[in-house]
Amino acid sequence: MPDPYLYDDVAVLRNKLDIKSAETLDLIEAEQSRTNMMLLYEQGFDWFSPEGLCEIHRFLFGDIYEWAGKYRIINIEKRERLLGGRSVWYSNDEDIPRDLREAFDALNQHGWKTDSREAFVKALARLFPLIWRVHPFREGNTRVVVMMMTLFVECHGYYMDHELLAASAGYVRDAFVMASLDHLSEYDHLERILMDAVCVDPVEYDSDDLQLLDTEKGPARLQKYQTEKYVPLPHQQREEE
Repeated sequence: MPDPYLYDDVAVLRNKLDIKSAETLDLIEAEQSRTNMMLLYEQGFDWFSPEGLCEIHRFLFGDIYEWAGKYRIINIEKRERLLGGRSVWYSNDEDIPRDLREAFDALNQHGWKTDSREAFVKALARLFPLIWRVHPFREGNTRVVVMMMTLFVECHGYYMDHELLAASAGYVRDAFVMASLDHLSEYDHLERILMDAVCVDPVEYDSDDLQLLDTEKGPARLQKYQTEKYVPLPHQQREEE
């Protein structure tokens, strides 16, 4: 079956703006979702459930996609450099509601109020990958999960270093990949950056920090997890055996 999310004549996601250039769509989508993230953060959010995850996706991407906030109806994969070109096994489309409910049950049953900061971060690094591994949407999954994790952290009295996560987008995604391999999962990478990003006190931001990121004058904290420029790749429809 052809991928129903793509235009018939070009491998670009169908969108409300009818943009058929992948590069142009990526730029506009990134800018619009970034703006919407800021709006949602300012509004506040405490709906930590499958329905809440759908609402965040709709809020971030509803200006671009008709299917924003709706579970995908196909199976998807993405070739991962860390896995030698193989993909994390995301949930089958028919299993998304069940798998998400189980992931959020685990999240909400944890005793967050009694955790030290270190225990809080360790739990984040193990429980949010359960949500990420479902990959319930056709695109935008990592951004939505990171957005919800940020809101979750701040609802529990901590502060998230947004600039650090934004500047380390490639590292963050790779860390979620490594934490989503079932019995082979490695949590150290995600735990390491969250130990730096989850703060007891508000983070003071310099408006020039991100502009200087690619120069020698860029702040050290934003370069700590930089390896190479991150260029996100699209998901593909998974070919069934």
